[in-house]
Amino acid sequence: MEPLKNQLLIAMPNLSDPFFSQAVVYICEHGKNGAFGIIINKKYCDLRLNSFFDGLVTLNDQFRKYEKTVYFGGPVLFGKGLVFHKKVNKLEESIKISDSAYITSNLNILEELDDARDPNFKLVLGHAGWSEGQLENELKNGDWLVQDANEDLLFDTPSNKLWNYAASSLGFDTSNLVGAAGKA
Repeated sequence: MEPLKNQLLIAMPNLSDPFFSQAVVYICEHGKNGAFGIIINKKYCDLRLNSFFDGLVTLNDQFRKYEKTVYFGGPVLFGKGLVFHKKVNKLEESIKISDSAYITSNLNILEELDDARDPNFKLVLGHAGWSEGQLENELKNGDWLVQDANEDLLFDTPSNKLWNYAASSLGFDTSNLVGAAGKA
């Protein structure tokens, strides 16, 4: 199997786990030892940046007033946050996933995004993880559709429409997807 890094996993209806039901997961790393990704369409809460990061970073007044959704990235290390963003030139600690997607755990990235006036980022708590062979088995079971990632899907599509939009971009009508996988 080809590595799935920089791909989206779109949950099939048979995936009834409440964490992953109708989830769209961006795969940040995938190899023989397992996979790491973040759910990018499940809201944790809506809030203003200053109420979430009060006193932790210095942001200008205009940016501090910006309302931002905090996303549930997955059930692994839920207390750890990440900023999922486009390229920012100044922060060396960002991890490049693709030319258009980076993750950073350093909150100083918010200052860089503030300077760039770029609201296209997601605050994510937790992540999804799969042990060796686990994701491959889930794919064989028909739990996931795989889609190429692009900036529109990653940053521009509203989270409440992302699951339907990602599946329909593959030619699937989500109202016609069956709830159980099968083998031919």
